Amino acid sequence: MNTKDTQIVLFEKRKRFRTVVFLLCLVSVVFSCVPIKVRTVAPPSGLRAHVVSTSIDLLGKTYRAGGRGPDYFDCSGLVSYVYKKVGLSLAPTAEEQGRSGIEVSLDSVLPGDLVVFRIKGDFHVGIMVNEREFIHASKSRGVAVDNLTLPYWMKNLLGFRSVL
Repeated sequence: MNTKDTQIVLFEKRKRFRTVVFLLCLVSVVFSCVPIKVRTVAPPSGLRAHVVSTSIDLLGKTYRAGGRGPDYFDCSGLVSYVYKKVGLSLAPTAEEQGRSGIEVSLDSVLPGDLVVFRIKGDFHVGIMVNEREFIHASKSRGVAVDNLTLPYWMKNLLGFRSVL
């Protein structure tokens, strides 16, 4: 193989390498831009559907201690705001919200029910969107969806409340 042939082979290898790198970058960009999908168990109806859709509409809003909406929320402010939008008034604090309504088991939890946690002595509340996922106001991420089955959430879980 002469020098010119070697140069052509090297050029073709570099070209293939660049193509592969480009395609990998393209795939990673496409999949990183895919919006989060929130799955509900069975499509909720009535007030439950309104609670879930209202809370989903607030995803990405900024966390702020004492935030009651519509641009900033803390956990209890998010829950109060969503329920007020559907015509129900809830207590203003996470601790009081965690005692509202009736207690329900994990097996009986429905979209729109409250999920209550105790984290480092403080109460935290969110809204269930299906049997595993809930929406809440996270200090680090704002209004976000989290999975209840993650160890962090399971170890801090107090229970579920139905106010609908």
